[in-house]
Amino acid sequence: MKWQASAPSNIALIKYMGKIPNRGNISTNSSVSYTLEHLRTFIEMESIQESQDRWEPLAIAGRENVQISKSGQERFLKHLDFLKKTWNYQGNFVVRSNNNFPSDCGLASSASSFAALTHCAYLAIQKSDLTSENLADLSRQGSGSSCRSFFSPWGLWDENGAKEIDLPFKKLHHQVIVVNDKVKLVSSSEAHKRISTSLLSDGRIARAETRLTALKKSMMSLDWKSSFEIIWGEFWDMHALFETSQPSFGYMSQGSLKVLDVVKAIWQSTGDGPWVTMDAGPNVHLLYREDQTNLAKQIESELKQSFQVISHYV
Repeated sequence: MKWQASAPSNIALIKYMGKIPNRGNISTNSSVSYTLEHLRTFIEMESIQESQDRWEPLAIAGRENVQISKSGQERFLKHLDFLKKTWNYQGNFVVRSNNNFPSDCGLASSASSFAALTHCAYLAIQKSDLTSENLADLSRQGSGSSCRSFFSPWGLWDENGAKEIDLPFKKLHHQVIVVNDKVKLVSSSEAHKRISTSLLSDGRIARAETRLTALKKSMMSLDWKSSFEIIWGEFWDMHALFETSQPSFGYMSQGSLKVLDVVKAIWQSTGDGPWVTMDAGPNVHLLYREDQTNLAKQIESELKQSFQVISHYV
């Protein structure tokens, strides 16, 4: 038999960066994200009469087959093995996967991938009814940020687990400016480890929690500009941790800075613009209100002369 599922990526506005040691991807601070329903991972699982699970690329019309490194495949199948043991399942599967967006370059493909795998395995092995919160908690143990992908449009992950959170701006235009789609030299998992060596790590938890409180307040007040300033400070805080770790590393590139300069100039000249954030990678995410369609298309037209721009208009 075959089972199929898909799950979206998400973009955190308050970041998950830093893990509690030996706790199965438990974040040191709360995070909040907007769900990117148009950026998805697709999974197909098929029962096989073989001695172990294996991975294959999934063919999607108009999309090249994604290739996962050996270590990536092992991490993926390790999570499937964890789910099978959790549900006391003895059989094996071939797992096929693909994304409709670039992988391993800071666009949260692990979030959508592990959420999709957890959902598909649940359909294939299902022993009892589980809630989205239950599935999110299981998915988190494969990829922390994947737990937020079970909730839309806004997901909150705090000490009590992941859940949907009711915030304004439920429909946002989204653009990701793909500065570089190459596989990252430093994985997000490695970044989580290295930031503890930065002197800026002291106080990071408090800064993130303070920003989260301030962001929720500004959003509930429909204060778009204050929200922009909080989100802007948050992603720079995370990238500063990277650059001040021992050994230092970074994802910010000249292309990243060019995109940020374009957006910053618009804010400075008009007092309005998109929200801007970056994950652990060089690519830049822009979020716009529904009434900013013309601005979004203007920025897209300018930036696509130099970069790939993946846009979604609500």
